[in-house]
Order: sequence, then structure tokens, then C-alpha cells
Amino acid sequence: MNYGERFNIILNMQSRCITSLFINLLDKSPRSFWKIERCQFRATPLAYRKKNRKDKGDDGPKIIKPICEKLPKPILQPSCKNAIVIGGSEGFGFAAADHLLCKGARIVVVADDDPTEGKIAVKKLCDSYGKNRALFVHYDIKSDCHVQAGLTNALCKLEVIHILFNNLDKEKRFNNKNLQNATTKTIQIGLELLGKDQAGFNGIIINCASIFGFMGWPQDPFPVYCKNEPVIEVTRDFAKNYKGKEKDVRVVALCPTTKCFSNIGLPDFPEPIPNKIMNEMPICIPHSKYHIGTALSYILAWAKNGSAWLVEPAISVHQIPRLIHFPEKEGGQVDPKVYEAQACPVKIEPPCVEPKVCVPRKKQMCAKKKSKDDDKK
Repeated sequence: MNYGERFNIILNMQSRCITSLFINLLDKSPRSFWKIERCQFRATPLAYRKKNRKDKGDDGPKIIKPICEKLPKPILQPSCKNAIVIGGSEGFGFAAADHLLCKGARIVVVADDDPTEGKIAVKKLCDSYGKNRALFVHYDIKSDCHVQAGLTNALCKLEVIHILFNNLDKEKRFNNKNLQNATTKTIQIGLELLGKDQAGFNGIIINCASIFGFMGWPQDPFPVYCKNEPVIEVTRDFAKNYKGKEKDVRVVALCPTTKCFSNIGLPDFPEPIPNKIMNEMPICIPHSKYHIGTALSYILAWAKNGSAWLVEPAISVHQIPRLIHFPEKEGGQVDPKVYEAQACPVKIEPPCVEPKVCVPRKKQMCAKKKSKDDDKK
């Protein structure tokens, strides 16, 4: 027997041994050898970690998650709605107007006391969202007659008003004789223009004013504003004394802040500033304004009449506004556990609506004009 024959015999014996080994493995388990290896090195550590979790238990912090799938339909969506934004030439007012048009609002009227700034803001909005999507109305809060005329003029242009956004952070100068604050004045006139009496439904008035914090937080919160407007107090007072359900109008307070929710509490007796000229006052009104959009969509969809909401700064991970709770009875206190619940996200589809859907067709406009002419005859 030569060397080549011996080599072939040894090679055949090795192949038979390897084949018998694989046959034995397959007889014991239907899984292949590759799957056994993969199971040993990958699945086993995962199962080991799951076992350790069960043994150790879950002693960490728990977040109460609501059942968001069973939520009712949104009360109001921006798509195909008409809106008035008071103080819409800058700040949160302009950001709100921009967000409403992006979400498919039919027309947004910018009401401002400065005609130059107001017309510039309208031009920016029309350049972004289309011709005649934004209109300007002169609105001077210092004059009661001018306020009534400005909002009535906006109603004539829109025919129906669904949303009234009042930006109270804009600088305003009042006469000493004027004892009525801007929030009360706007709500009173807004309630006359919105609602079922004007063929509108689910109308909402949003009073937006930046806030520095709350004293007595969280048991008995007392708001401290950046400006002088008592937005939350007036909003809650109107909700209690005025029957908004008769006209189907909600009145809501929206308060942006520069602080995170965990730091919103203020001491009852703050330390005095020794020299106000040399020491800079803390920043109160947020610099970034566009994060108000997510809060606005949430308010339109779910806010109840008389509720007050806190909007955290743009750097916060919480995009959804926080509902502020107040004692139900005088002398009562709020349980801090109410803030442990996690809010549901806003689910409004579609995110943007084509403006053509909201604009009536030419035949409809002609028929409407013809009916008006017949009524005059």
C-alpha cells in the first residue's frame, strides 16, 4: 500500500466521523448546530438578565401612564378654522399665528396696535403660506371703542371666528383712568363675537402671558407674572361666573416660563436685592417662542374651560403643557401626587392641511353672492 492510498483511507475515516457526529446532534435536537451555538452565546445572556430582573424586582420610580387609546376626539383642530391673534406682530403672538397657518388654518387676522409691525408680520405669513391667508386689523387696547371696532372689523372679514389668541406679553401702555385690565376687556368682547350666536361652535379664547413662578407651590399656588396682567385669576373667574356652555366657548390661560416644572416654585419671602441697578434681574419672558406651537395644539384639542397651563422652555423634554391645579375650596390644598400622571401626546391627523380645502369654490361664492342680491331686492 503506497502513501496515496493510506491518505485516502484516513480522509474517508475522518469524513465518516464528522458525518456521524452531525447525525447524532440532529437526532437529539431538530435545531442545527449553528442555531445551538447562536442560542448558547446570544439567547442565554438575555434569558439570564430577565431572570435577574424577576429575582430583584422593580423598586425604581413608577410613572403613571394613562390609557391614551381611549381618549375622546379632539374638541377643536386648527384645520380650516379662522383665528384672531392679538399682538401677533411679534413674540408668542407671531409664533401662534405661524403655527395655526402651518396646521391648516383658513385665515389668521393679526390684530396689533402698531400698523407698521403688523403689516410686516402679515407679509411674512402670506409669503410662507399663500396670498390672503393672513390679514391685518388695527387694534388699540387703550380705547374701549377701538377694541370693539377692531374685533368687529375682524369678524366682518372672517364671518366666523373660532380661535382668539391674546398675546399679553407685548408691551402696552395704559392710561391711569383705565381701571379694567386687558384680559377682562378682551374676554368680554371675545365672548360676544365667538360661539353659537355667531354661527360658530367650540370657540376658544386663549390668554397667553409669561410667568415667573408660583408661591406656595404646589399645595396652594399663587402666580407671579412677568407683566401686570392677572391672567389665571381672570380666566378662572370668568369660567366660574360666566356660563360658557351656553355659547360653547372655552376660556383658557397659557403661561410660558423660563423654568422647568421642577423649579417653578418660589419662596414665600424672597431675598431682597441690595442694589437693583448693579444686579441684573432674572430673565422672565422666554427668548425662544416657537415651542408654543405644540402647547397650542394641545390646548385646542383637550383644554377645559377655565383651566391654566404651564409651558416649559424649549430646552425641556416635556413638549406638552402642564395643567396647573388649584384648591377646589377656599382654604384647601392640592395633593402633589396629581402631577405624577403622564399626559397623553397630541394625535391630530393630518399634521398639515392644504389651504385649497378650506377655500370655497367659485360656484359657491357666486351662488352666495346671488342669494344676497336677491335678499336686497
